[in-house]
Amino acid sequence: MRISELQRKVLLVLSALEARGHDAPLPVMQLLSLLNAAASKDVYASNLRTSLHTLHRYGLLQKYRNASLNLAFALTDTGRRKAEAIRYDLAL
Repeated sequence: MRISELQRKVLLVLSALEARGHDAPLPVMQLLSLLNAAASKDVYASNLRTSLHTLHRYGLLQKYRNASLNLAFALTDTGRRKAEAIRYDLAL
């Protein structure tokens, strides 16, 4: 499976948040804000949602909806391993 640059960033951000103790699923709009705060060019919400659904289909993310039906995502065990592999590749 090929992982896009945006999908890599998503996995790394979610992994970093988990490492800091944020274990709850992250709402899409919060994730979008985090990505855009760190990027030189804005990520569009539609592109992010497409990437998130693709990662979910690959089994790297779990999808959640809260009581008001807001979409949120969290890493699966496979997603954690993939994020670790990406982080390792970046360190080389």
